[in-house]
Amino acid sequence: MKKFATHSWATREALARHEPFDTYGAFRAVDGYHLPFGNRLPPRWRDQYIEDAAEVMFTVLSYRTPIAWVLRCGAVVIPNVKYSRTTSGHQALLYALRESAEGPLAIAAQEERQEARERATQRRQAPARGIPPDLAVATPAEELTRSLMRDGAGALDGASDIVARIDDVLSRRVPVNSGEAAIYSPQYLERKQYSRDRQDAA
Repeated sequence: MKKFATHSWATREALARHEPFDTYGAFRAVDGYHLPFGNRLPPRWRDQYIEDAAEVMFTVLSYRTPIAWVLRCGAVVIPNVKYSRTTSGHQALLYALRESAEGPLAIAAQEERQEARERATQRRQAPARGIPPDLAVATPAEELTRSLMRDGAGALDGASDIVARIDDVLSRRVPVNSGEAAIYSPQYLERKQYSRDRQDAA
């Protein structure tokens, strides 16, 4: 199943196309009727979803709760229910269910993919083309290493361990908005290393 960032254009395009997908969060969509589902759906809408079961061709879920579904006749059902801030953010994307699969959402998603490909190509090719390291697109681990090198040799103590931890986080595809990724961000680790250096100097 395709996996996207929750608020990406690719997610909206998948909604417009009524294609199943997963995200790095609690937002996803599946073909057909989905069981089991959570108890957050109010009784009126829960009964409606169960009644529509045979006609449901596409279900959008926040956590385990159906927050929208599409019937075989093309009708889109979006319960008017207020949930948590996270689920409210997911509900804000549901407008895409009624958008054209070939319209602006598809164009924006294609541009998003093209930009991602260009960034990946730039990262791969910049060093090979002889672009100075300071101008090349660096990974977070490389950025931290360069920063520590600019601060002097003493700041490099323990840097290899920090870089290894960053690489470990990145290799496990930790979502960028997770707490773990934030802890190992270059900015956080630079501040941590700076604090250690000050303590050693004292």
